[in-house]
Amino acid sequence: MNPSSLFRRIFPTAHRLLVERSLHSLALPDFNSVLIVGAGHDPYRALFPRVKEYIRLDIKPIPGITDVVGDALALPFEAARFDCVLASDVMEHLADPFLFAREVDRVLNPGGTVILTVPFMFHQHGDPHDFWRPTSQALAELFRNFTTVNITSLGNRLNVISDLITTAFTPYPVLFPLRIVNHLLINFSKASGTSRAPSGYVVIARK
Repeated sequence: MNPSSLFRRIFPTAHRLLVERSLHSLALPDFNSVLIVGAGHDPYRALFPRVKEYIRLDIKPIPGITDVVGDALALPFEAARFDCVLASDVMEHLADPFLFAREVDRVLNPGGTVILTVPFMFHQHGDPHDFWRPTSQALAELFRNFTTVNITSLGNRLNVISDLITTAFTPYPVLFPLRIVNHLLINFSKASGTSRAPSGYVVIARK
């Protein structure tokens, strides 16, 4: 494990812990083909233990991890290619989330599933840009053409307050050691919440 990954694991934001817990709690079917959009260092492989085709896409390659370099707004795949598309904390960095939703719809098989996480009450962070903080209603509108859409809030005001405090003074977050309390705070957050002031959302939509 590289030093930056170790640092993030010991001193995670509350949002990161909430996203990880939510994704790993999902009871997912055995998909044949999965596309990971914005794969980064790919912490998602364990979610799909029996997948036959697993493709990791990102805008910048990471040697030994990235399979395809491409734009999430112009996915370089033919229509109806995948059973599942996962994009975790990617959409806020995209200039046109509605175009992204259409691209996901295009590359999914009929009956395919998109799994999406996105921050809501979380500090602005560039990668290199940060455009959106959608509400649950905006997310429902984004995927209104899908057959079913399930939206769950991540965390509550305690998690949000922790992240707002410990990310202060960015890019010099001198209060980052306080993030260690997030390991405790997550125990006071429901795995499936309905908070009106959440850290973010999980969307699971079926085409």
